[in-house]
Amino acid sequence: MQFIKIILLLLTIFIVTSCGPQVEIQGDIEKSKVIIDEDRNLLTLYVRLQNTSSLPSDNLYAKFELLSDELIKEIGQETIVFVNDKQIPEPFNISPNSGYFIGESFEVNQTFTEEMVSGAVEVVIFDEAGDDVTRFPITNVEMETN
Repeated sequence: MQFIKIILLLLTIFIVTSCGPQVEIQGDIEKSKVIIDEDRNLLTLYVRLQNTSSLPSDNLYAKFELLSDELIKEIGQETIVFVNDKQIPEPFNISPNSGYFIGESFEVNQTFTEEMVSGAVEVVIFDEAGDDVTRFPITNVEMETN
């Protein structure tokens, strides 16, 4: 009987502690965009993330998966990891109920249209274990001219 009480106590503690608040990271699909600057031959990935929970995130990392053959050919790789100046993946944290922005620009020789890049880049946010936290396509495209 004592053994059953201990098991029930442990199960109750496990259930109560696992039901606490969790970090919720989401891509801000409305504000994330690809910016095409034909005058400067630049393609910029502008990504905004949101932490909608009341807890800070642990270390997060970002990568961009290119889904278009034209983009892969122009940039020279299928996956672009967000790295620091030493080419080491750059960790970042997002404060509770806050946002975080990531931007990467690439010099391009090819002319890209809105149709060519809309949905052609998928943002992947992952944790230290390499597990996906969130992923979403960038569907908004902005043409920039000077």
